[in-house]
Amino acid sequence: MDFDLDDLHELEKYLKLNKISKEDICLVGSTTLSLIGIRAHNDIDIILHSKYDLNLTKHQFIERVDTPWSTLFSDDNLINNSGLHILYNGFKFVIPELVYHKKIWHNRAKDQSDIIELNEYAKMHKDWDWKLIEDALPKPSFVKRILKKFKNRFNLYNNRIRNYFRYDTNLHSDGIQMIPTASLLAKQVVNNSFNRYDLIVRFLAIDSILNAKNEGSYLYEKMQEKRGGSAYKNPLKVFRELIASFKGKGADSSYPVLVNKDLHIVDGAHRLACALYFNAPFIAVKINKKLDFSPYGIDWFENNNFSTSELDLILQKKNEIFQANHLYFEVVLWPPVSQYFDEIEGFVKEKYIVQSSTDQNDIPDFTTYLKALYKIDDIKDWKVDLKIKGISDYQKNIRVLKIEIPEPEFRKKSNGQLISKKVEALKKEIRSKYKTKVDNYFHDIIIHIGDNYEHTKQSKNLLL
Repeated sequence: MDFDLDDLHELEKYLKLNKISKEDICLVGSTTLSLIGIRAHNDIDIILHSKYDLNLTKHQFIERVDTPWSTLFSDDNLINNSGLHILYNGFKFVIPELVYHKKIWHNRAKDQSDIIELNEYAKMHKDWDWKLIEDALPKPSFVKRILKKFKNRFNLYNNRIRNYFRYDTNLHSDGIQMIPTASLLAKQVVNNSFNRYDLIVRFLAIDSILNAKNEGSYLYEKMQEKRGGSAYKNPLKVFRELIASFKGKGADSSYPVLVNKDLHIVDGAHRLACALYFNAPFIAVKINKKLDFSPYGIDWFENNNFSTSELDLILQKKNEIFQANHLYFEVVLWPPVSQYFDEIEGFVKEKYIVQSSTDQNDIPDFTTYLKALYKIDDIKDWKVDLKIKGISDYQKNIRVLKIEIPEPEFRKKSNGQLISKKVEALKKEIRSKYKTKVDNYFHDIIIHIGDNYEHTKQSKNLLL
């Protein structure tokens, strides 16, 4: 709990001026929201015990509100009944349940965001008492309930139809567009598996050509021989010229990578490999919706007699490239489930590729790390403070997993940011499975996963 102590000192002076004991008042309205950390208050509204029959002097931000403040309890009851107020620094603040009750009846535009936050607060506090107000909350009429169900069902089918016929409104087949290089790499997935390991071989070849190594060039020539049908007599020579051009001038947007409607590469794998190697942030693409993709999954290399050691090298480099481009999700398992780290990791491995697993023990600046992590996610401070409190009794040991989700299925959140539906489902499953095993569990003290690749980029160095 927190409150501006200067405001409390000012309130104390104001009460002394009017000869009122602070035991005979209760702070109401937004002051409670400020106390519990939901948002700052703009002024201080107070109610006064009925034994005082006087007019208070005017103040710039302290005001006595009309009586009764609540339709459920008298002002005297709010002041005298310890179950209806919170005591902080000798002052009484009305409980948040009654603030919720008042706001949901008013339901003004300024109340609606507070209602959402209070609903979240209620989920995270076992002492929230719905019984106190549930019979006094507004109930929609039968007609409104039917209309709401009809509206929800209509929106569901409408979205399905729109998604079925929708083409990406940001990418058009009638021109060349620049897109993030990492995004194009991430799109090379077919049937939930990465489909362009030829890109990885090309990447290895670039490294060999520039650093006088043999392995990458050998793999490239072997792949080209197995593929056959190259338009060039000496593909490696042409590739060398492209590498030199990229190194000297960067990507040439007048030569786009040709892709289909799903952004699967049709032509231009050499250019994308160069863009990845030289860290070009964007690459030009041209869409042709009618073309099909080429299959270069790991099974293509297995079927074309690449050895186990060669396959291992290709797979290892693929993971390195994905990590360098932040194409993974960072999973943090929190201290309350430390005894289940191995079990949870095993559960995750059944669903997705775990690129790496690292334990961090006795983190010295744990609170700083946790706050920085949730700041990326734009989580309200009061929620983060609750997580810190819920984890405080545990030894500060965490496990960080880097997992690859080939088809994340992103959707837009209400704040406009992207979140993976697969991530949402994974978090829900793990929380549901382990929350009964955690003492005094409340939401979100088991697992954290970044919503998207941008979150990964921002969080990857927080522990260093």
